[in-house]
Amino acid sequence: MRMGILFWRRVSRLGISASWPAVPAGRSFIDSHAVMALHDLKQPLTLEVIPSLTYSRREVRASPGAFGPADSKPDAGLSAKYGITSSATVEATLNPDFSQVESDAFQVEVNQRYPLFFSEKRPFFMEGLGIFELAGVGGDAIMRTAVHTRRIVDPFWGGKATGTAGKLSFAMLAAGDDAPGRPLDGEANPFLGDRKDFLIGRAQYSLGRSSYAGAIFTDTQFGAGHNRVFGTDVSIKKGAHGASATFLATTTRSPDGKEDSDGVGGQLFYGYESKRLAFYTQLQHYDRGFQMDTAFLNQVGITQGWTFLAPSFYPDAKKHPWFKRFVPFVFAQYGKDRIQDGLPWIVVPGIRMHFTRQGFFRLDTIFGQEPWISRTFRVSNTRAFGQAQFTRWLNIFGQYMFGRSIFYDPVDPYLGRQHSLYAQLTLQPTARFNESVSYNRVTFDRLSGGARVYTVDVLNTKTTLQVDRRFSLRGIVQYESSRHRILTDFLASWELRPGTVAYAGYGSLIERQQWDGTQWLPGVGSYTTTNRGFFFKASYIHRF
Repeated sequence: MRMGILFWRRVSRLGISASWPAVPAGRSFIDSHAVMALHDLKQPLTLEVIPSLTYSRREVRASPGAFGPADSKPDAGLSAKYGITSSATVEATLNPDFSQVESDAFQVEVNQRYPLFFSEKRPFFMEGLGIFELAGVGGDAIMRTAVHTRRIVDPFWGGKATGTAGKLSFAMLAAGDDAPGRPLDGEANPFLGDRKDFLIGRAQYSLGRSSYAGAIFTDTQFGAGHNRVFGTDVSIKKGAHGASATFLATTTRSPDGKEDSDGVGGQLFYGYESKRLAFYTQLQHYDRGFQMDTAFLNQVGITQGWTFLAPSFYPDAKKHPWFKRFVPFVFAQYGKDRIQDGLPWIVVPGIRMHFTRQGFFRLDTIFGQEPWISRTFRVSNTRAFGQAQFTRWLNIFGQYMFGRSIFYDPVDPYLGRQHSLYAQLTLQPTARFNESVSYNRVTFDRLSGGARVYTVDVLNTKTTLQVDRRFSLRGIVQYESSRHRILTDFLASWELRPGTVAYAGYGSLIERQQWDGTQWLPGVGSYTTTNRGFFFKASYIHRF
């Protein structure tokens, strides 16, 4: 068996790092690893079975003085993992319970043109997720990820297979999601009780170090409809040069079986990165009829390209040991939006400075035009970013932005002045204790007249304490002003070994509302606990 190995140490507070083998400046560590060969390896085929039991109790406030009847239920689940060979495994889960997974951090939800992204946190889906990624996604691409497993909201069952055979790597994922067939608030669900089935297949063939050719297939079935995607991608890296291409074709039928659509999408990318210069450019296109149920995609019906150029200058280390690098840059993007009927473009000049203690400062200005509802608006924003590792235990990040932005009203949009402040503080005085606090404030005023349209404050805190090797505590408190809500989430876990663990958790939702004698009026009155719940979960791993 041959594998790459690299040892890396970074001292963030000093801004220095060292590795073996040495990584030349401007080169990726993926291209610099040493080769380690292992001979006569023997690994017995293993079967792991993890049964789990969960008890949960949830209460919803019915009146100012009392909660309604408790909804309590015991539940059971089962997970299994089998090693077919030393490099190929299959996994399955039935009725999984993810109560122990932490709550998503609150985000600003007001006036968002694109859907908010929430990362995957469920262990079954996280493991091996990277192989499903396509070349050219993420970053400034229209498609953030080709397989966003958060779209599988409430899986009743799931199965996964991953492995390698020579230069070929492969992965398959299948799941049945109960969420689309659940009752809807205030309306009937014509697909009540139906389950949405997901099937995803991915293969990669190595073309050498950091280069590959791949293929992907995704299929979702719901009601009388489906969404099927076939695609291929290639990524080539040679020294400082890198290039990739992706092509996807989709065919879709609506769940009621009455509408059909199809479309193609893809991208071309080229990049050059050395110690002195970084240059990237990408061209992307997605038809109006393009749909990929497994992906996180910002928009369709668009063709656009962007280019990024950034030279790097290194000050004299003897004269300025605290100043590591100075990077002026420019980003430019131009496209054609067929849905909004316009030609969006932006230009972003700026500078970035890197310091010791993992510090940096960035200042840039965005100006351009953005189409929305067949109208074109001139937009501009100035942004400042900064970060520093002041001590071993204290890291601070901050961002401030102001400028002209659009209020995305679907009927009568208009321009306004937006101010946004984001700050994050991370404390880790010991290896066992960590505290993270973030605060985001966004204000928006009409450009004509200056009237305040909205103010949103979001506060997220997370505290973790590893009491000893087996016992840990976690507490999350979050606040979001636009919906007047506070969320608390507390978890205690005791882990004998991975897979054999017990969890106990409590969560509550505190909302601002007022009782008028017959119903709750949201957004007025005082804050009160509207939902609260407790759960206990235990699982045991058995290896055959």
